Amino acid sequence: MKLVTTPFPFPLVQMGRTFLFVWVFTLPFALVNDVVKLPALILIVFFITYGFVGLEYVSIELDDPFGDDPNDFDVLGLAQVVFEDIYIAVLDIDGREAANALRESV
Repeated sequence: MKLVTTPFPFPLVQMGRTFLFVWVFTLPFALVNDVVKLPALILIVFFITYGFVGLEYVSIELDDPFGDDPNDFDVLGLAQVVFEDIYIAVLDIDGREAANALRESV
C-alpha cells in the first residue's frame, strides 16, 4: 500500500512542467532558420507540441492510477478475477465443500 500513498516529488513535477513550457515556446525560434515555409513550420511545431503536452497529460493520469476515474486500474475487478481463479482451483483439487467454505469465508 506504500506505492499508493507515496506522492510524486513536487519539485520534479514543477521543473518538468517548467522545462516543457520553455521548450514549447522556444521551439519555433529554434526552427525558424531550418524550415523555410511558414505552414510547414506551424505544422511541425503543432505536432511536436501536441506530442509533448500529450505525454504530460499521460504522466498526470499515471500519477494516481488507483482511483475511481474511468482510466484507472480496476483493482476490485482484478481481485475478483483472481478470487474466481483460486475458487476454481480449490474446487478442482479439494472439492465443492472446500470451495464453498472458501467462498463463505470471504
